[in-house]
Amino acid sequence: MLPVHLRLAEMYHMHKAGTLSDKHGKELQQCLAVNARYCWDYNTLNNQLVQAQTTQDTSWEVDIMVKMDWLRRSGKLVKGY
Repeated sequence: MLPVHLRLAEMYHMHKAGTLSDKHGKELQQCLAVNARYCWDYNTLNNQLVQAQTTQDTSWEVDIMVKMDWLRRSGKLVKGY
């Protein structure tokens, strides 16, 4: 779990409690943007993983799994290595 996900959870509970104010708006938008990018990148890699498994390309599969692990840990997509 990324820190942004924890912050989104905090803001969700603030919203439920009625304590989320307009001053949190920019931060909420930033968190949502980071989360959307993370979801997009994760789903892209997951789709590629399915393709690698379907074609039985184990080298590609391992490469994608490494990238997925890096994404889960850092929140950023590996741009090649």
